Amino acid sequence: MGSYILQREKYLSKVVELRSEGMGYGRISKIIPVPEETIRRWCVKFAPTTQQVHSTMKKSAQTKVCETNQQQALPDDILSLQAELKRLRAQLVDAEIKAEAYDELINVAEAKFGIRIRKKAGAKQ
Repeated sequence: MGSYILQREKYLSKVVELRSEGMGYGRISKIIPVPEETIRRWCVKFAPTTQQVHSTMKKSAQTKVCETNQQQALPDDILSLQAELKRLRAQLVDAEIKAEAYDELINVAEAKFGIRIRKKAGAKQ
């Protein structure tokens, strides 16, 4: 079951990457052996919004050069905070992927063994 989770995380990160590059759901599903509806669900949950994707695609090379020059001019403390923010965002995405993987693991276990693992909402104590 561990290899399933690792493979799923690898696919998910690739899907998010391809979607952020502006690729459509159908085209991604042809590249990665995952149904189009699953790709759509992953993108809604984990990928940046469509508006962010389109605005990223519209940036020109000149704008990217200006951003690079601005980053070099920033003080070290701001750069370290930006690096920490980037690291924390990556950890958040990883945690969300793991949570979804654990949820799927429970679904598979409940279906396979025919027992309820999750607590009922409002269960008596």
